[in-house]
Amino acid sequence: MTSQIYSQKKFVPTPPEKGSFPLDHEGLCKKQFLLYASCLRKNAQDTSQCRQDAQNYLACRMDNNLMEKTEWSKLGFHDQSTKTDQKEPEVQKQ
Repeated sequence: MTSQIYSQKKFVPTPPEKGSFPLDHEGLCKKQFLLYASCLRKNAQDTSQCRQDAQNYLACRMDNNLMEKTEWSKLGFHDQSTKTDQKEPEVQKQ
């Protein structure tokens, strides 16, 4: 029985082009994700209140090759400009 297990070829998964959301194993966009999730909690899951946070999160994913670079209009951001070139506000440490 164990001989069948060892003779099998290793399975290498290939992600689909669309419909998949690759995991951020290195935590490159964790900060943006947490800000978006926090916004959703504060606004009773009302995504319209968190559009800017969602756009920042998707921009981070595109910048780090975690998703294909896509036009904002195709992602539902018809009325918003790109915010990837703006700096984040600095947080003061106490």
